[in-house]
Amino acid sequence: MEQYLYEIMEDYKNAESDTEKENIFKEFCTSLWSCENKRRTCTKTIRFYIRKDLQITETGQVFNTWSEIEYKGYKSMSKETDWCSLIRQKINNLYTRHFDKEVILNRDYMDLLHTPKRLYHQWIDGMEMDADELTAMIDDAINEAEILKASYQKAKMQLSWADYKMLTEKFLDRIFQSCKLIDTFENGAPETIYSFINEDNFYIRYFCKSLEYHMKNYTKEYYGLKRGRNRQYVRCRLCQKLIEKTNNRIIYCKDCSTKVHNAAAKERMRRHRQKCYHLENRQEA
Repeated sequence: MEQYLYEIMEDYKNAESDTEKENIFKEFCTSLWSCENKRRTCTKTIRFYIRKDLQITETGQVFNTWSEIEYKGYKSMSKETDWCSLIRQKINNLYTRHFDKEVILNRDYMDLLHTPKRLYHQWIDGMEMDADELTAMIDDAINEAEILKASYQKAKMQLSWADYKMLTEKFLDRIFQSCKLIDTFENGAPETIYSFINEDNFYIRYFCKSLEYHMKNYTKEYYGLKRGRNRQYVRCRLCQKLIEKTNNRIIYCKDCSTKVHNAAAKERMRRHRQKCYHLENRQEA
């Protein structure tokens, strides 16, 4: 029978040697990576059905073209409640959110993908729609969605699953070392037959929150940023690189800021030359 997480932590903290601790940690990692709760992505569909009596209309045909829109999703929750499945689910989710460029589920992006379905229901409810105008509205929304998707993809970091597993083990090693036994936080609370469940939940929450914390720090390190309680960070508007917000005017990273300023200088020079050209022609006339 697999150990409860609180038993693993007690064994680790009470181990008499570093070798014993290392073996306990290795067994813990082996259980995590061999867990059946693998990271899974899938193709999902935003689907709606056109009423049969409306399919022959010009507007209905436009909606029929966009009645199925596919996007990439992933398994974000586990039906299992054991510590291994739940912590592995957190590990899977962190990789998908921060590194998997194919899975983009930001609300504004998804809202744009739902545009055809939303417009269809508005049409059904009585809103008048011209087929050409409807086509233009949907095309604009889908094009904007693609632009947003590319932007959010830039915001994700580069790391293979194999390297991510190594990184996660470093996080977990720190968590094992810093985690305190639950006895430290108990104040003489009476034991019940469900104590082992409460104890495991305590450690599961601690592990999941700690993994989030370490990932945030890794993201700052990835972009070469300093950490600090009072520091604020934003994404560069062009490349989506994480940058430190030292004032309200900071919207670009250094590289993109240089590109933007150079482009603006070239545009000013172009306008200046064009203005001089027109003045010279007037004088000659």
